[in-house]
Amino acid sequence: MSDTQTEDQDIRAHQEEVAGLLPALAQLDRAAAELEEKTASGQEVTPADVSAYQQQATHTRHLVDAVGANHREVAEAEKEHRGDGDKGFATRGLDHAAHPHSFEPTPPPADNGQDHDRDDDEEIDL
Repeated sequence: MSDTQTEDQDIRAHQEEVAGLLPALAQLDRAAAELEEKTASGQEVTPADVSAYQQQATHTRHLVDAVGANHREVAEAEKEHRGDGDKGFATRGLDHAAHPHSFEPTPPPADNGQDHDRDDDEEIDL
């Protein structure tokens, strides 16, 4: 095999690896969009929601680093393989992987001083 053929195969293999990142990038983009929507609309954001996003960002960053992909390659892969998400999902996902946003869980409602486990009139057996 010539050097050119080997080089072409290496390039194609790298492009396939970059394309393999698209599902993880799409999932991270969706997770971030859901958290942003919940935050903007005043819906509850749980610690589990935030933790899942952070874990996805860390995992996706690890995958991107392992492949050695850059923004240009990811954008090109998205153009070729459009089915994974809304336009721009791959570069947004890559941005979240590189620089995760800081989402905060919704604080619990303020305790109004009532004991929710029992009524005040209920006797306690000792």
